[in-house]
Amino acid sequence: MPIEKTYTDAMLGTFRNMLQECKDKKMSGEAFDKMAAAMSRMEALALEMNDLGAFSAKMATEGLFTDFSTAYGAVLAEEGQKKYTSSGTYDDDKLLQQTLSGYENSLVQLNNHPDKERLQASIQNVIDLGRSGINYPTFLRLLIEKGLDKAMEGSIISREALEKDIHWAAELILPVYEKRNREILAKYDEMAAVAVFGVPDSIVFSMERFRIDSAFQPAINKYQAIIDRWGRLLELVHDWIDAHTSFAPYDERWVSLGGMEMTKRNIKYCKECYPGYFKVREDIFNRYFAMQWDDVFVHESFSNERKARRCMYTDAYIEFLKEVYPHCKPFSTAPPELIAKAEQYHNDKAVFIK
Repeated sequence: MPIEKTYTDAMLGTFRNMLQECKDKKMSGEAFDKMAAAMSRMEALALEMNDLGAFSAKMATEGLFTDFSTAYGAVLAEEGQKKYTSSGTYDDDKLLQQTLSGYENSLVQLNNHPDKERLQASIQNVIDLGRSGINYPTFLRLLIEKGLDKAMEGSIISREALEKDIHWAAELILPVYEKRNREILAKYDEMAAVAVFGVPDSIVFSMERFRIDSAFQPAINKYQAIIDRWGRLLELVHDWIDAHTSFAPYDERWVSLGGMEMTKRNIKYCKECYPGYFKVREDIFNRYFAMQWDDVFVHESFSNERKARRCMYTDAYIEFLKEVYPHCKPFSTAPPELIAKAEQYHNDKAVFIK
């Protein structure tokens, strides 16, 4: 699933406009082709990837923003040279004005960018340098020496995007992800505080981000593994008790296209084999995570999944599964009173949260 269009539009919209402006003016040449190639790569990554942070890091490590900006400046320079060269004479001043005009136009195009203030301040510094009375070659040299080209990399490393990552994790009640994302933002702020233009070096930041991601990955994997495994335990108990009910032959969990005989075979398999599967899984769950059945319901992951409505059983049905649990063991049959309760929950549509 691609990254949400709202985010990619915010990050790539400015570049799309700049490329379209060049297309509208029918610009061409090697620099234009490089700019178009960088844009094409950005668009491809936006479609291929589903994580905004990884997308930003990939853009930074491949240097796509820098490549695009460099090519864009070259396109403007080439256009200016064509426009302002007469009788083979190169007009330095007019070429500088043409380049600065392009940067001034980009200020307006950045109005809707999520990191507008930082980027516009960086571009304004470039414009001020160009308006200081220097010639074009000096302008280009100082642009690099003063690090103004690096200052504009803030569009790749957007602080607002990092804050949205924290908000996303908090909204979905994913505490390990939220802690990781907060640490990434803290690293960004730490690097920004000592950076000349308040923007961390994109390559160094991407490496730091990778380090933080790697450090948190084991905790994230463990947290998700716990959820997956207690979720399967609940499902096994749920399916086992329902396999004893009168509605089981008509439930999609067991109905077979092979007819009623095959359906009954599926039900029999569930009733006889699921308790064994459950005990094996419970044992593995205990050995890996030191958790028993009762521990599930007091673990933070359980309360978080309930609050986030990813565990959709009703509170009453959770309590019912606790009643069923002692009976879900090999060579056992569900008591009639629990079967009757399961049928009642089914008929009342009280198994899952509506």
